[in-house]
Parts: sequence; C-alpha cells; structure tokens
Amino acid sequence: MSDLGNALVYKGVNSLMLYNLKEVISDDFLGIISGFFSDDNIEEIMHDGVGCVKVYHAQFGMCETNVTLSSTDVDGMISKAVAFNGKVLSDSMRLFDGTLPDGSRINVVLPPVAVNGSAITIRKFKKHVMTACDLVNSGVMNQEVCAFLWCCLDGLGHRPANILFSGGTSSGKTTLLNALSLFIPFKSRIVTIEDTPELRMPFSNIVRLETSFEPLIDMDMLLRNTLRMRPDRIVVGEVRGAECKSLFTAMNTGHQGCMGTIHANDARETIEKVVNPPMDVPSVMLKALDLIVMVARKNVGGKITRVITEISEVGGFENDVPRLNTIYTFDANKGELRRTGVPSKIRAKISEACGMAPADFDRILRERTGVIDNLCRLRLDVSGFKKAVDEASGF
Repeated sequence: MSDLGNALVYKGVNSLMLYNLKEVISDDFLGIISGFFSDDNIEEIMHDGVGCVKVYHAQFGMCETNVTLSSTDVDGMISKAVAFNGKVLSDSMRLFDGTLPDGSRINVVLPPVAVNGSAITIRKFKKHVMTACDLVNSGVMNQEVCAFLWCCLDGLGHRPANILFSGGTSSGKTTLLNALSLFIPFKSRIVTIEDTPELRMPFSNIVRLETSFEPLIDMDMLLRNTLRMRPDRIVVGEVRGAECKSLFTAMNTGHQGCMGTIHANDARETIEKVVNPPMDVPSVMLKALDLIVMVARKNVGGKITRVITEISEVGGFENDVPRLNTIYTFDANKGELRRTGVPSKIRAKISEACGMAPADFDRILRERTGVIDNLCRLRLDVSGFKKAVDEASGF
C-alpha cells in the first residue's frame, strides 16, 4: 500500500479517475489488485508480465493504471488461484484457466510460453445480476425486441424456442443469455453445462455441471448425460466442438428451449461454424434451431456499446444449404434494431402450439412490450423483475 497511497489512477482517459482504497483492499487473495473489484465498470484486469496493470473499463475502454506487481505479488496470486481450483502447476502445464472466490474467471500463461513473464487475465464477475430491462436501458435492445424474445423464451407456455446467442469475444453473449433466462418459467428444471461457470440463473430447480480435466469429463459427455436428467431446459455455456452435435440432437428429439453461446461474427458465419469441423452438425438437424441472436460492440452516438445486431431464423434449405431469414436487424444510421418485415417462423410455431392465430401472438407481443416499458421505468432488482414477469406471463 505504501507505493500506491490511497488511490488507483486510470491513465489515458480525459479526466483521471481516483478510487479510494482504504475500505476496498481487505481481500488478501488478490493483494493490491483487489481494489479493482470495487468498480463494476471494470470488466477485465490484465497483467502482461511486465509494466503496469491494465484494465478494460466499460466507459473508457483499455486503460493503464499506476499499479505494478512484483514477481512475489504475481507468484502469490497465481499460487492461491491454482490452489483454490484444486489444480497443480507443473513443467508440462503452463496454461491455467479457473475461477476466483467471487466467480470471476482467471487465465494464466506461465514462462517460457509467456516470454515476458507470467501473464494474468481476469474477467470480472459482475456483482449486479442484470435483468432484461437493464439491457434495454443501456441500449442493447429496445422494448419490442425484448418482448419478442420473452415470447420466444417462454413459448407462451407451450413452445419455447431453441436459441444460439452468437458474437465475438466480450460482445455480451453470456450477459444477454443470463438476463433473458429470467423469462424462463420458474417451475422449469434447468441444466447448465460450462467449462468455467459464468451463467447466473436464479432458479431453485437448477443443476450446474462443469467440465473436468482430471478425470477427463468434457462438455459432450455432460450434455449426453443431461438427456437422462429430465431437463426442461438445457443451456450450454459455450459451444465449441462435438457437444454441438449433441445439443442439436437434443433439439431434434423434442428438448425445446435449448440455448447456448457461440463465437461468430454474423448469423451466416454461425451456421458455417455449426456445420463444419469440429462441430460437424448435419445440415438437416438445423431445422430444430429457431433463432440466432447476434451481439456485437458498436459505435452508437459516439460511444462503444454492446447491442443486438441481428435476430435471424433458419428459413429453409436450398441444395442442402440453410437459408436465413432475418427478422430484426441493426440500423446503423438510427442506432437501433428494427423489424425487417420478414414473416417469423417461430411466431407461427408458437401460435400453432398455443392453438391461437398469429394475430393473437401479435397482440400478446404488444401487451408485453408495454409491460417491459413499465418495468424499465421501475428499475426493479432481479427478484422483483422475476416476480413481475411471472405474474405477467400467467405462470
């Protein structure tokens, strides 16, 4: 603390931001960088092996700080993180991926793989669990799109949609999935499958599964086992390999409401990744996928923000190539999502499952748009939001 005084200073921004650390640094686990955990706007904390600690700030982007770590600081931090995750580093294990006590993710690369010294990257676990209205208020989507996704997530009680949330690194896929999960009926039995736990779903009937290296239990093994657990919803934290085929097998055998995240830059690229190695999902299985929701960082009004850029459906096939129908797209000129006017297949499927006309779906969509508008003004916490949504859904 003597070198730092009472403040962390973010460099490279128009006005220096000072953070009083007298009451902040009390967690010995991470030592001096524990102070960064007091600011929910800091998304990532990085130490490159040499020089100062850098942070990624939600408002200011990448910033340098006046904090430096000694080799003793770094070694101590890594040792505690490795021990907390029940792992042991060795000459043959120079990469480490795990979690911190608060749920944040930590990645470590050790020498000689990291040439400049041990590299540490921490993706912070937000203290505040975001609701869909938080995302509306921050510009990720508008009220109508939120209400549409609500209808798709709960399926109006009869036909929940199978959805992939797609986008680049740190685009907000998991945050969006977490927030929208509050639209799942509270009685649902949910099974989540992840490499590193990031999903935060406030349900009582939830089973959280995590992969393991020793013994080796991968996501595909967990997903296939999940099919024997009578899940109402299957949620895969990040789809990368063979588990994708198992996920689509689940969709095609009647497990509706399946969801997962995937790295891609647009809906077409998402499809290409799914049908090619290492995922290798047969094209015919794609008929069970209802929506691809794309998320990206965009410059909106001079500010870099996360937004939904596209919502598309698999509309059919032409010579075994899936045809995409885009029902919402991001208008760069207006800085917002807008309807394309393309008829929605999931709207028709949900209407048919409910025994109603599509016009009734549209009426419910308008009503729920109004509910979302009211909830966005109320700014309820997670429990209040969930209660209001369940009451409005009639579950």
